[in-house]
Amino acid sequence: MASNASSSDKRNELCGPVTEQHAYLERRDATFDDLPDRAATLVVKDKAFHRQFASIYFIRLLKLRPVIQKEAEQRWDKPSYVPKVLDVTHKRCYIIGTIYVDMKLKPNVLNDLANDHALIAPAMPAKYRSDDNHISIEDESGRIVLTGAALEKEFWVTGMIVGLLGKETSEGLFDVHEICYPGIPEQLPLPKRESAKYIALVSGLDLGSKGSFDIKTQLLTEYLSGELGGPDDQKQCSNISRLIIAGNSIGDLELAEDQGTTKKYGQEFIQYDYEPLHHLDELFEELCGTMPIDIMPGERDPANRQLPQQAMQRSLFPRSHAMKNLHMVTNPYWSKVDDVVMLGTSGQNIDDAFKYVDADTPLSLAERCMFWRHIAPSAPDTLWCYPFQDQDPFIVDQSPHVFFVGNQSKFEHSLIEGADGQKIRVIMVPSFAKTGSIVLLNLSNLDCTEIQITDSDRTTQHNENMDISE
Repeated sequence: MASNASSSDKRNELCGPVTEQHAYLERRDATFDDLPDRAATLVVKDKAFHRQFASIYFIRLLKLRPVIQKEAEQRWDKPSYVPKVLDVTHKRCYIIGTIYVDMKLKPNVLNDLANDHALIAPAMPAKYRSDDNHISIEDESGRIVLTGAALEKEFWVTGMIVGLLGKETSEGLFDVHEICYPGIPEQLPLPKRESAKYIALVSGLDLGSKGSFDIKTQLLTEYLSGELGGPDDQKQCSNISRLIIAGNSIGDLELAEDQGTTKKYGQEFIQYDYEPLHHLDELFEELCGTMPIDIMPGERDPANRQLPQQAMQRSLFPRSHAMKNLHMVTNPYWSKVDDVVMLGTSGQNIDDAFKYVDADTPLSLAERCMFWRHIAPSAPDTLWCYPFQDQDPFIVDQSPHVFFVGNQSKFEHSLIEGADGQKIRVIMVPSFAKTGSIVLLNLSNLDCTEIQITDSDRTTQHNENMDISE
């Protein structure tokens, strides 16, 4: 009897009422605007690919020429403006046009066909740049080759619009003395807030078909859902108002193991393993239950390859497609969160333009894009894009507060300033599959930090001294 009484007391102790008071945490909301006017320019309604690409270059020059001319008039008072590049003389003047960089290492489909490379794609070089490149500027009248020491100090990418001060040489070249860019456009004022809210930026989940989530992806889900860590970590997570996934959520697709050799309509039918999509659908379902998420397509995701990439079909995700917090968006992507204007890409634009220049990191190139007022100058030369006829959606006519680029090798960021006090936070979002890192952006002051999720000790590491528990 004594033993029975003792066991009964233990059961009562285990099943007794909870005495410890736990604070109820509610995730902080942030206002959201999908900027429909800008989003409409990135939606391709008439998919007609028989058109020529010359129109997009003409529209780009037509839009940016007045901006550069205004900047050049303020900077260069005495030299005269020559409207056509072929009308330059030996007298000092300035011209405005489109840059073209002639590179032997740059892929050329006509040369590949002539060399019998039609069946096997040639190897892509890490850099298009070489010592024997030739830089030219062109407009409606023609093209003139550039020379001069000033060319060595700048980045040159085919498709950028610039103003050049100089004069013609005896060899018929244009000797460049100074360079004028469009500059950072006007910007809406950044609202001032005392309390901090955050946006989580992640890219390159690369979910593969080798089983379910790896441990890092599961820890990421638990961290963003507030299930990982102690009370302090959960309080920090409650300040994250939104998640943006910047492309490459799916890894390389693999063939299904038991696909056989069936034929359909006289051709061999190849079936891929759909497990990565199922895993991604489960991740979306769990995260959408805690916060709004914006899904941008990337190079390896089930979407069109050319820019602008259209939003992925919601029907690919049967478990999460009906959830209100799931937002399928384009790449590039404009949005406004708590009056902070954001512009982001999944990285193809910077990765391609990086092959043109001799730069240490892509961050400096992403900064230049804001001064060029164009986020994809190499399209359509070496970067696939849609042949627009009446617009160039990659022109930045209003400055964002944040410009982020996904699927990069490491986390980098900087704050650039325009001539009129504009400030833009440029963020390189690392690939999560390679680094285990996500980026938290403070909407009140545009500070950002990297949080690294490791699978060794189930902890999160803050790489900067930034308090996100406000």
